[in-house]
Amino acid sequence: MLLLHVSDTHLGASRPGRLRDREMDFYEVFDEVVDVATRERVDAVIHAGDLFDSYRPSPQTYYHAYRSLRRLREAGVPVLAVAGQHDQPKASALPPLRVLEEVGVLKVLATDRPRTTVVNLRSGELGVAALPYVPPQVAGEVVKELRRPDTGRRVLVAHILLKELGIPSAHLSLAELRASDYDYVALGDYHIRYETTYGGTPAIYPGSTEALDVLESGDERYVALVDLSKREVSVGWVKLTRFRRWVVAEGVRSYSDLAKAIGSAKLEGLQKPPIVYVELASRSIPQVELRRISDYLDNLVRSGRALLYRVHVPSVAGGPAEVVAERLPATQAPTLEQVVYRVVRDPDLAKLALSLIEGSEDSEFVKSVVGRLVEDESLLAKLKSLVRGLAR
Repeated sequence: MLLLHVSDTHLGASRPGRLRDREMDFYEVFDEVVDVATRERVDAVIHAGDLFDSYRPSPQTYYHAYRSLRRLREAGVPVLAVAGQHDQPKASALPPLRVLEEVGVLKVLATDRPRTTVVNLRSGELGVAALPYVPPQVAGEVVKELRRPDTGRRVLVAHILLKELGIPSAHLSLAELRASDYDYVALGDYHIRYETTYGGTPAIYPGSTEALDVLESGDERYVALVDLSKREVSVGWVKLTRFRRWVVAEGVRSYSDLAKAIGSAKLEGLQKPPIVYVELASRSIPQVELRRISDYLDNLVRSGRALLYRVHVPSVAGGPAEVVAERLPATQAPTLEQVVYRVVRDPDLAKLALSLIEGSEDSEFVKSVVGRLVEDESLLAKLKSLVRGLAR
C-alpha cells in the first residue's frame, strides 16, 4: 500500500502581492502533486488540511481544484482530506471540502470534530483516524474523542501543531495523540518539512507546497511517499519543482551588498522570476544608497527578472521589520494588501487589518480577532501608536 501525503496547498492564495501570477503558482504546484501521485501509482492521496486558503473559495479556485482532483479520480486514486482552519467556515456554513466531496473528487475525513473511517483501497483496507483543526485550548479535550480504527493498517491524519516543534500555540504532543497506536502520522499546519518518530511510528509534516511568507522561503517543497506494504513503514521524499522561489538578501547596507546577493542567486537559472525580499541592516542607510537599491530592484521587476520585491528595515526596539518599499509589475493595479501595508507599515498590524476586512461579514470571526487584539499587549500598543500617528 503506497500513499502520497501532502498538506497546506492553500489553493486560492496569492501572497505576497495578491498577483494573478502568484495565485497561479499555487495551482501549478498542486498540478505537480497530481502528476507525482499518478506517476507513482499511489493507492491514495492523503491531504492533511488547508487545501484551500479561504473557507469561501472563488469560482476560479473551485475550478482549478476540481480540474486537478478530477485527474486523480480518472486515474483511480482517491483523495482523503481533513479540514484545516482555512477550510473551516467561521459560522454555520457549508465547508468547501464538502462541495468537492459532493462532485465526487474527494472524500472528507473530518471537518470540525474527530472521526474514524475505514477506506477500501485497491491494495486493501486502510483505517484512518482524522483530527481536523481545533483551537489549541480545546485540543486536549477534543482528542479524547479520537478512536483508533480496528484495521490491519492504521493512519492518523491531523491538522495541528505538535508540541515537539517547540513553538507557541502548539496543540498536542505525539504522546497525547497516542501516535504509537498507528503505522503513520500524517500532519499538516506546519509549513516547513519536519519528520520525527514516536514509538517507532513516523510522524511527518511535508510542509506547504508554496512558501506563503519569507519565514518559509528557505526550504525546498516536498510531498511524502509512504509505503505501508511492509512491516516497517518507509517514507520517501519527492522534491517539487514548480513552486516560485524567494531570493532573500539580509543585512544589506549598500547597493553593492544587494547586487552581490542577487548575483549569487543566479536569477536567470530559476524556473520562474523569484520574489525578492531585502532586509536592510539599519535605519540609517544614506539616501543615495537607498535610491540606488530602489532603482536596482525596480529594474529587476521591469525586466521580468523578479516577480515583485519588498524592502524591510528593522523597527525600533527590536520589533518586527517594517515595509519601507515594495514593487509589483507595472501592469498590476494597487491591491488591497499593498494599500494596507503602505498605510499601516507593520506586518502584524497589516495581517490583522486584512483578516478583519476579509472576515467582516462573520461576527464571530470579528470577535475572535478583537479578542486576540485585547490579549496581545504588544499588538495593541502598535495599534494605539498607529492611530495616534494618523490623527496628527
